[in-house]
Amino acid sequence: MPLVSRADAFAGVDLELEGQDWLKENAATVLDAVVDAIVTMSADGAIQSVNQATEQLFGYAAVELAGQPVTVLMPEPYRSQHQRYVSNYFESGAPRIIGIGRELVAVRKDGVEFPIYLAVSEIPGGEYFVGIIRDLTEQKAAQAALAEQKEQVAQVGRLATMGEMTASIAHEINQPLAAIAMYAQAVQRLLDRSDADLGKIRSAIEKLNVQALRAGDVIERVQRFVQNEAGERQWVDLNQLILDIGQLAQGDARMHGIDLRLERTEQLPEVMCDPVQIQQVLLNQIRNAIDAMFDIDCVHGNQIRVASQLIQGYIQVAVADSGPGVADGDGQVFTAFHTTKPEGMGMGLAICKTILEEHGGEIGYYNNADLEQGRYGAVFFFRIPLDMT
Repeated sequence: MPLVSRADAFAGVDLELEGQDWLKENAATVLDAVVDAIVTMSADGAIQSVNQATEQLFGYAAVELAGQPVTVLMPEPYRSQHQRYVSNYFESGAPRIIGIGRELVAVRKDGVEFPIYLAVSEIPGGEYFVGIIRDLTEQKAAQAALAEQKEQVAQVGRLATMGEMTASIAHEINQPLAAIAMYAQAVQRLLDRSDADLGKIRSAIEKLNVQALRAGDVIERVQRFVQNEAGERQWVDLNQLILDIGQLAQGDARMHGIDLRLERTEQLPEVMCDPVQIQQVLLNQIRNAIDAMFDIDCVHGNQIRVASQLIQGYIQVAVADSGPGVADGDGQVFTAFHTTKPEGMGMGLAICKTILEEHGGEIGYYNNADLEQGRYGAVFFFRIPLDMT
């Protein structure tokens, strides 16, 4: 098939517009004015023409690309897959790339790969295809910067939560440290005796070891929670996550005289999520419940229930407290900088809402007031979909 110019490649296109003759005669000028890269190719994948934006984007001169396979602009594995997609289109008519825009990766003349949005259409007659290529480098960089910014804001929220829990964390660590000191002194006294009882010494050392591991567990849970790493999604057992964050929050609950109950539905399927971010959501809801109940001296009871259950394609985790509930008409609960706490930042629930939306889930609440049943307070819940596709 002979090579054709940019104008000739579109000569067979029926442009049902006023001035179509002018457009056909000046097709090359029009294409060179387009900011996106445009490549025409034959059915066998040979490049027929490119516009100036293509030359600038890929670093090739038009004469270098003419007649070359279009796969020269693609890295692996797209290079190997391209002809299969074209053959599949001709044989079955089912589009995989042709007729459907999608994000891919292209490669410049210097070998540098970069993200693109590619839309390929068949020119009437079936002899040629046209590909429109948009460089997504700046867009992807902006998205990455936004994601990093969101993670930094989320980490600020995690650090703020840990700051509020400082007293309870210190208490949780001081208990095993005090026990370690006591057992160490006991071992020292036993060793000073001439008739040292090795059995008692061994028992004291074992107890010392248990307390050391207990203190280490508390520190490790805090470190995992406040880590400043790019969030990585993985398959997570939400019941195990509830147990882990429940252990972190138990000390805070005990210091406020509150009984934290974990009621988990067994054999729930795993969900794809960022475990640290979901822990942040759950811990925020538990701490809000603790604060709400403590502010009214737990007059309606001292129990917080954390429950998991499967609901229509979602796993729901709910935190039910016995506090005063959410004031009627307070529609700004999840709005940034809105808070009812004297020293609150008003960012906790706003961050939680963002996290759940990015997971394709949802967050909400309802008041649990039922005076006949002796129920008070609010229930805050979040849901994560089982299917993230």
